[in-house]
Amino acid sequence: MAGFKIRFVLGVFLAVGLYLTIFALVNLGYLPPLAERIVVVASVVLVGIYLIRITSSHVVKTFRPLVGQQAVGGGLIIQIIGYILIAVFVLSTLGIPPETALAGGTVTGLVIGFAGQTTLSNVIAGIILLTSRPFKLGDRIAVVTSSVPYQWAFLPGYKFFSRDYVIPAYTGVVENMSLMYTTLVTDDGLVIKIPNNLILANSAIANYSEVTERERKLRYEFPIDISPETVLNNLREALSEFPEIKDIYLEEQSDKTHYIVVVTFEAPVTQWRELKSRLLAKVIEVHREAKQRALA
Repeated sequence: MAGFKIRFVLGVFLAVGLYLTIFALVNLGYLPPLAERIVVVASVVLVGIYLIRITSSHVVKTFRPLVGQQAVGGGLIIQIIGYILIAVFVLSTLGIPPETALAGGTVTGLVIGFAGQTTLSNVIAGIILLTSRPFKLGDRIAVVTSSVPYQWAFLPGYKFFSRDYVIPAYTGVVENMSLMYTTLVTDDGLVIKIPNNLILANSAIANYSEVTERERKLRYEFPIDISPETVLNNLREALSEFPEIKDIYLEEQSDKTHYIVVVTFEAPVTQWRELKSRLLAKVIEVHREAKQRALA
């Protein structure tokens, strides 16, 4: 990185120094005014090509360990855009308006047309994501985006799961990050490739791997025939051995014959499933005992 910065700054200083030298010679009368314009154009072309090449090379070297050979595509995009800008500058110096220079020429038109397509926006978004690192390989994330609506119909009825960790999003582990797509692997093994421009411009990202501890909910349904007050007292007694418990309360009536009790608890990300399993076993025992007493 330091070598790239030094070469970049040296290239800029070389161009500025050459221009100032010619500018002084022209004003002193040692060179004709035309020489200034020629030197400016030559300096921009030569130094511009040099800066474009070292920048492209730096991008390839930086991102190759992350995306492999796809980094070459990012370097190529930088070169194309850089050469177009140089060509527009040269044509403008010759008296052709910039908008005419951009609109003219078949090759320029094709390149500009390509640059406006989704492919380029994905590549640029991929570079930004790889640089800013909102997540990394191996992270468990949830992508919430209106561009790819989540299908609620695939979920079971609400009373059969704890809603706090069912988010209307595509959740999985980041398996690959390329210049075009971010690849997620869901819990059931489904591989999802999401275009980078959707993630960068039109999504919210929840990174579960950055959370060390989180409050969770265990929701359990009891028959309305069993007294809610009795259930709450029995649960508080049965779960008193768990210091992770934060609260136990009656949440709502799920239908005409059942109500839902919530147990909130805190646990490390790597241990909450095991803790929830133990809590659920205790809650089921409370339910069974209460039902036996009701039948006695």
